[in-house]
Amino acid sequence: MTARPPAALRGAALAPVAGTALASLWWAPPSPSERWVLWALVVGLGLTASYTLVTARRGASAASRLLGLSAAALLSAPLAAAAGVPDLAVVPVVLASTVTVPLAALRVVEARPVSRTLRWAEASIAVCGAGCAAASRTGGEPALIAAGVASGTAMCACTWVLFELTSGDDRRRVLWLVLGAAGTTLAGMLLFAVDNSLTLGFPAGVLTVGAVSLLLPGAITVALVAPRAVDVRVVMRGAAVLIVMLALSAAVYEGIAAVWEMAVGARPDKGVPPLLAAAIAAGYQPVRRHVEAVMDEMLFGRSADAVETLTRLGTDLTAGAPPPLWLHTLRTTLGVPGIELRQEDTVVATAGAVDADHVQVTALRADGEKVGDLVVGLPPGHLRLPRAAAAVLDLVAAPLAQALHAARLSEQLRLSRGRTVTALEEERRRMRRDLHDGLGPTLTGIAYTADAVVNLIATDPEHAVQTLRALRADVGDTITEIRRIVYGLRPRALDELGLVEAIRQRTAPLRVADGRPLTVTVDAPEQLPQLPAAVEVAAYRVAVEAVTNIARHAAVTTATLTLELLGSGRLRVTVADSGRCAEPWTPGVGIQSMHERVEQIGGTLTVRTDPEGATITAELPLSIPE
Repeated sequence: MTARPPAALRGAALAPVAGTALASLWWAPPSPSERWVLWALVVGLGLTASYTLVTARRGASAASRLLGLSAAALLSAPLAAAAGVPDLAVVPVVLASTVTVPLAALRVVEARPVSRTLRWAEASIAVCGAGCAAASRTGGEPALIAAGVASGTAMCACTWVLFELTSGDDRRRVLWLVLGAAGTTLAGMLLFAVDNSLTLGFPAGVLTVGAVSLLLPGAITVALVAPRAVDVRVVMRGAAVLIVMLALSAAVYEGIAAVWEMAVGARPDKGVPPLLAAAIAAGYQPVRRHVEAVMDEMLFGRSADAVETLTRLGTDLTAGAPPPLWLHTLRTTLGVPGIELRQEDTVVATAGAVDADHVQVTALRADGEKVGDLVVGLPPGHLRLPRAAAAVLDLVAAPLAQALHAARLSEQLRLSRGRTVTALEEERRRMRRDLHDGLGPTLTGIAYTADAVVNLIATDPEHAVQTLRALRADVGDTITEIRRIVYGLRPRALDELGLVEAIRQRTAPLRVADGRPLTVTVDAPEQLPQLPAAVEVAAYRVAVEAVTNIARHAAVTTATLTLELLGSGRLRVTVADSGRCAEPWTPGVGIQSMHERVEQIGGTLTVRTDPEGATITAELPLSIPE
């Protein structure tokens, strides 16, 4: 199997044809009546360069093949003229101009969207191009004009369909086509106006027309090779604003001059034009801003409207839409390239494309706490958000922060519930293991021993008595094991002594790492109300675990434990020490366990460290809903 040549070699395949066509000018220079031959050579050389670049960068594709075919057809004109048969090259030149180049432009979008309208429009281009070629041979100028207009209309229809059906880089490629076609049309009209007042001559005029004709192939090349090299919307915006302002300035000047001439009967004298120029200059900037706003609305979306933004965002939030849909709604109404929602260094959601070097960051705060950042990509050509967009952003920041805070709390609740279920399952597994591996065999042994005693009473009473005594010892061990399992579920001291005394009993024997006793001062109300069992156990476990952590890690001999009833129907457990904390604690198994116990009953746990010591505070509800 023969290996295919590299893309760079395939791209240079037209180089010999281009060189031969260029050399033919020396042998048979075209006459002024054959200026189209020189035009075909100029455009053909430009298309050869486009074909070479596109093929080298992107490989063989439908667009590159059509560009190569167009270049070959145009380069055939000077060769045919040098051979003395220029009429033979008319048809391929016309077909290249009206069929292959337009089709190459429409093939810049490689992933072709499925559209019947697109297929019909492309077929219309081919038919109209064939009609143009036939009319060029028969000399029917009206038919040639009609076919050319129909081909241009089909080209516009195809471009419009492609624009509606594409997005992202494909839509940028279509916009490059629009820019190239518009530039070719406007430059051609300007060139026509200049040629009527200033004759350019044979070679200069043809070369200028050829350069203008290469605007569309140049746009095709950029669209295929580097559609993001420059934001085409910025280029279109700048070009459109410049053209509109030039046209307005000229129209205002000529209009005032015409009115002056109608009123006075003569054109303005030397003193009036400077005054007109000064008046136009004074109004230029405000009008330019208005025109830019209109173009921004056309290319980037309409201006931000506060009421509409809040209404649409409120609908999304009420319906429980996910964060990406919030940002899509906000980006659409603000008219910005992209928006990101971040929490610390994590991107929660994004809409559009955000350039990290061209953004404006708004902090989102809920109840005084920063819950995230809203990163808004600035429109091209802007150093900051437009005033209307910034005002809307200030309005939506608060509800967006609350929604993000609620979403974060929901996620934390989901994780907490998951941990709770896991803890319950682990507790059930532990009890099952203790019952199955401990009590189960023991009780089975007691049953078998009782059977043995029944058999021994009649034949060996003395042995039966010894067996009963052993059986009594086994029953005592079983009772001890049952108590151990029960106390693992709920400490016995809580039922015997109450919460405060149980804490004192459990923390009294604790010692610090060097063996010195830890003195714990317990400050509690004289009489606590009847607490739910889950709350009582959670308070006991948190208090004991916190004091134990102080004994292990704080390197102090005193600690304070406070129990207080809050007016909001909550019990606050506070454990503090006076140890030096150079840096915040790293949460370990103990702190994680306290968090889980407190969250299971709807409470909150906070850990605060500073140079004067550490404080652990748990707030537990006095009533737990069923």
